[in-house]
Amino acid sequence: YVRLMKRLFNNKGETYIDVAITVMIVAFVLVFAVNMVSLVALNQNMKTMADQIADYATVQGTTDVGSFINDLRDKTGIDFTYSFSGTDYHSGQKVQLGDVIEVRLTYRVSILGFGEAIFPVTIKASASGISQVYWK
Repeated sequence: YVRLMKRLFNNKGETYIDVAITVMIVAFVLVFAVNMVSLVALNQNMKTMADQIADYATVQGTTDVGSFINDLRDKTGIDFTYSFSGTDYHSGQKVQLGDVIEVRLTYRVSILGFGEAIFPVTIKASASGISQVYWK
């Protein structure tokens, strides 16, 4: 403790440089932590939306759910892209009772780095369900 106090109050100016570097490092760590927390929250929201879309599509028995997806985009403010895969279609976009409906969401976001650096990150989420509608 005594060494630290002597070092803090020396007259050579070394402490000012140490403090300035330490403050910069702490600021970088805080920016990184805030970015990571926001990405985790966004990933969780994407997973929830994928689950909702899959549930809605299975109840409707179709992948023609564009209006529902547009409503989700408007409510959340997240302009994600979507695709349905692994789905056997009965006719058009209709999925027969018992067949799998799988939706995949993709959202590209840029996180702020240090200075003017911007890092692009792609967040993906998927969900699936089984069609609950019998099509004749």
